Amino acid sequence: CQRDKKPWRGMDMVPTTLNANPSLSEFLHARALASAPQRLVVDLVCGTLIAATALWIRPAGWVAIASAGFCFALYGLWAVAARNLDAIGSEITVVQRRGWRAMYIVTAIFGVVEFGILVFSLLALTLGTWIS
Repeated sequence: CQRDKKPWRGMDMVPTTLNANPSLSEFLHARALASAPQRLVVDLVCGTLIAATALWIRPAGWVAIASAGFCFALYGLWAVAARNLDAIGSEITVVQRRGWRAMYIVTAIFGVVEFGILVFSLLALTLGTWIS
């Protein structure tokens, strides 16, 4: 019995058609297209639950926790919109295409904003009252 050197074979998250040095947007787009729809639903649901729990309980660092949850949830929505825009093609009406495009753009903008909030809230937690 020969052992497989790559136990995750066949489960690569990014297709091999990606160029050698992709930008972040190219990488995320390729990953969104390669991810299973169930994975995107898990990202959406778990991210929403994490953010809602952080907003409800408000533990120490709740802003960072909520922002991380929102980042996952928004990535899930963005990826679903990206998959639908790429896969559907001309099978949908112009209004539906505009709806998916609007979701794609809005979730991308909110995702970048939430990532900024995450970074700055982590910086605030790290620095604390050290700088006064």
